Amino acid sequence: MTADRTLLVAGASGAAATRIMERAAATPDIEAVGLSRRRPAGAGAWIEADLTDPAGLRAALATRPDITHVVYASRAPHGESGVEDVAANVAMLRNLLDAAEAALPRFAHIHMIHGGKWYGLHIGPFRTPAREDDPRHMPPNFYYDQQDLVAARQQGKAWSWSASRPNFVLDVAPGRARNIVSTLGAHAAICRELGVPFDFPGRPGAWTALHEVTEASLLAEGVLWMLREPRCANRAFNITNGDAFRWCDLWPHMAELFGLPCGRPRPMTMARWMADKDPVWEAIRARHGLVLPLAQVASWDFADFFLNMDYDVLASMTAARSAGFTGFVDSWAMFDRQVDGFRAARVLPPR
Repeated sequence: MTADRTLLVAGASGAAATRIMERAAATPDIEAVGLSRRRPAGAGAWIEADLTDPAGLRAALATRPDITHVVYASRAPHGESGVEDVAANVAMLRNLLDAAEAALPRFAHIHMIHGGKWYGLHIGPFRTPAREDDPRHMPPNFYYDQQDLVAARQQGKAWSWSASRPNFVLDVAPGRARNIVSTLGAHAAICRELGVPFDFPGRPGAWTALHEVTEASLLAEGVLWMLREPRCANRAFNITNGDAFRWCDLWPHMAELFGLPCGRPRPMTMARWMADKDPVWEAIRARHGLVLPLAQVASWDFADFFLNMDYDVLASMTAARSAGFTGFVDSWAMFDRQVDGFRAARVLPPR
């Protein structure tokens, strides 16, 4: 069957984009093409190009005039401060949009992967469940500038745009330390090795607040749905698992998965308290034949971010449901499944 759509995924080797590439490749009427500065080993159709090089990017896209749809899943380098480089993030997207309009005669749609920081979750409490048309917070927020750029450029054009807003994208992705499951798994394994309870290192308020996440495969399902659904044109949609949890409920379950007694809330800065734990991890790694050093399994700065939100983090799925999206994930079952996945990959130790 000839593909009706040729999908270019910019930043295709990233955490969220990997599952989009896989799902698109498994869809009969879509051909998936990746884009990054370097083609990963074993990758399929791919374009090597730098989003900061306008001329090179335009020349690279011109080699694939059959591309019809673009997913933008790239970000400029960033830490956990919450404030990211607006100018750099906007420039990369602008360069890609310029190249698409100039070099792709069949260009029909661009999708942007944004996230819960749209609502200011990195700043503090916000209205929940958050809706796509909620008021913006005080800038800077590069998501705002990107959507404004694309919405303004789309006026009077034949192509359309959409945006997804997932929240904490989780996946079994060995080697990507910025991951809730592998980070918590490493924390649990170290607690077990040291003979201490599995304490919750975040703020007491975060222990009882409502939280949500998005499994990467669900995000991929949602993105491809938006590319096909006419009702999604020129709109943004929250894409989350569709349920919520409290750490006070999930934490004992996580402790059980690792054969640990569940501790209690004991606020501590993980980046500080775990800084000397590499030798402990190496002992665990040697005993169980694990394949990765601690720096590639856990991000303690990231843990300090996601475990210290002492307010509800919850987005409404009403808009997506009303437009026809039916995907959902049981978050508890997802945590179980992903722990098993990291164990099978010999990233986390067995129970």
